[in-house]
Amino acid sequence: MKHVTMGAAAAALALGGALVMAAPDRAEAQTMTLRFAEFGPNRGVRAEGLNWLAEQMSERSDGAMQLDIIWGGALVGAAATAQAISDGVADMGSVVPVYAPGQLVVYETVDTLQFPDEWAGMMATYELMTTHPDALAEAEDFNVVYFGNYTTGPTQLLTRDRAVRTTDDLQGMTIRATGPFVPAMEAFGAATVSVAQPGVYEALSSGVVDGSTTYYYVVEGYSQYEVANYMTMLDMGQTLGFGIFMNRDVYMSMSEDNRALIGELGRDFTEHMAMLMHASRTDTRDRLAAGIDGNVVEMVEPDADARAALIEVAEAHGARWAERATEKGLDAGAIQGRFRELVDQHLAIVESDGYPWDR
Repeated sequence: MKHVTMGAAAAALALGGALVMAAPDRAEAQTMTLRFAEFGPNRGVRAEGLNWLAEQMSERSDGAMQLDIIWGGALVGAAATAQAISDGVADMGSVVPVYAPGQLVVYETVDTLQFPDEWAGMMATYELMTTHPDALAEAEDFNVVYFGNYTTGPTQLLTRDRAVRTTDDLQGMTIRATGPFVPAMEAFGAATVSVAQPGVYEALSSGVVDGSTTYYYVVEGYSQYEVANYMTMLDMGQTLGFGIFMNRDVYMSMSEDNRALIGELGRDFTEHMAMLMHASRTDTRDRLAAGIDGNVVEMVEPDADARAALIEVAEAHGARWAERATEKGLDAGAIQGRFRELVDQHLAIVESDGYPWDR
């Protein structure tokens, strides 16, 4: 069986070779190996999801389609992945749209709302990106095709020496924060600093910061539970502008059956990833509360008014996205409104029917 690297196939098409389209029967017999650029390591929940995807792609195609995951940024780093996929350096890969400024602006809207539900957020994002005309047009212009989604899960607040229950408790604290959580913390008297996750442990240990906006799995993965005692369960927004794209030339070179398979796999992967992240969040929270190696993190329920106030400030930060979208000629209000509709629809499904994996 002949082995075809899809980046090479795309290049051949660009040169007029029409490697796949000229001989569809032969193409179906070839093994298509898709080079996947992944900046993360082959461990953790996201890696578990990607390995599931590789297995499913091979199984559902009867071995005709294979995924070659190149881990740890060995092919390209996180900041270069979007452009690398567009250029055909990678056939597929994990993409953060802020690293492709101006190219995937519609995708960035999914980070402007503050809600914690992984499944509702990921499936609403998937529907927006696969049906909204502006999202489809942006992807085509950038020579990519949206495949599926990840999430970080909802944002919490880890603190070292004192619990945060009200906005008054933030006064005078120094908090490591990013994105919309910077204005949310600063609005109530906290100073904010930017510290990469590998440096948060030392910053907390030395007292450089009093706390960090974070996610449960990060606290466990970086052993931050050793140097912090409280976790305020803010359950604020998740990063949903974080997913998988495919090179458009590669996608269009595939048979209709294989494109249909890619569509099916993208949706199934997104839902499978939502299940993994939801389970990881609840399991990790329970482990932290029970204590890991004798280090117990106290779970703190914030005052409802405090959470509402923080969400109000964080969502106002979305106005910056709206400005960028408007500058590009997009109807920011309509796009964000559609995303909000989709989120509400999926939250209603959870409320009435529960999660798909529990039915």
